Amino acid sequence: MNQLEFLKPKMTFGDTLKFTPYAWSKLIWMRDKGNTEVAGFCVTATNDPLLVTDFNLIKEKCTIASFDLDTNDLAEYQDLMLDTGLAMWQSVRILAHTHPGNSPHPSPADEENFERAFGAPDWAIMLIVAKNGETYCRLKVNVGPGITKQLKVTVDFSQEFRGSEHKNWENEYKLKVRQLYTINMANSMAIELEKYNISDIDDELKNLDCFWNMDCDVEFWDKNSEEWYMYNPINNQWYNDIGEIAKDRMTNKNGKLKYLPSLIVKWAEKYWNERESPVE
Repeated sequence: MNQLEFLKPKMTFGDTLKFTPYAWSKLIWMRDKGNTEVAGFCVTATNDPLLVTDFNLIKEKCTIASFDLDTNDLAEYQDLMLDTGLAMWQSVRILAHTHPGNSPHPSPADEENFERAFGAPDWAIMLIVAKNGETYCRLKVNVGPGITKQLKVTVDFSQEFRGSEHKNWENEYKLKVRQLYTINMANSMAIELEKYNISDIDDELKNLDCFWNMDCDVEFWDKNSEEWYMYNPINNQWYNDIGEIAKDRMTNKNGKLKYLPSLIVKWAEKYWNERESPVE
């Protein structure tokens, strides 16, 4: 690749973002490794800006609905890509992240992150891959009159597949991803609980005596008080079985959620896709 090609990708009017089998396998493996979102940059190590050949994680804190990239690690990643002979347009123009639910559509936070991170470059792509394989891919061009359009996503099986690298991917995930649970309380306080043992937490959630009721609240049994309570994940409010607000029963003196309520919030996050629309 000559100097001009290095600085500028070839012109393309393609409407599809293509992945090599290796790059797509790695992205899907990273998606399914945990129960939170995960984000990274797609690498296009050819002169085709719409052919993804690899996917790299950045150090990040992730929740079920967000990710926060470490700016220092991002700078180190950019230097590493330059050292390996890749231009910026080949390594930091396509930001991909996953949704643990089945909807790939961007959230308000996704839109804000994309606008903040890619307001200046000449072009950028936001890619979201949901748990069920659905994708959302949008190209934004900032030069000239500018353009915004959605792209299709496909795997180009004509590309060589060098095989999976599960051990390396596992090491990269452990090094880069810190999974957090964010518990939003009615007073907008947030408590971040790091998940140290995924299997233990999952076992506890499965054993909870709770379910989604017809109002789409989590209804659960408190063995200590021997009472039923409800948790509304939309307004982050707690109620007893006669509809009275019961926040004081769920928190300690310092305002933090007690252990059972914190598990209920995690249960609601994990099984959100089983929640149906409220009955009118």
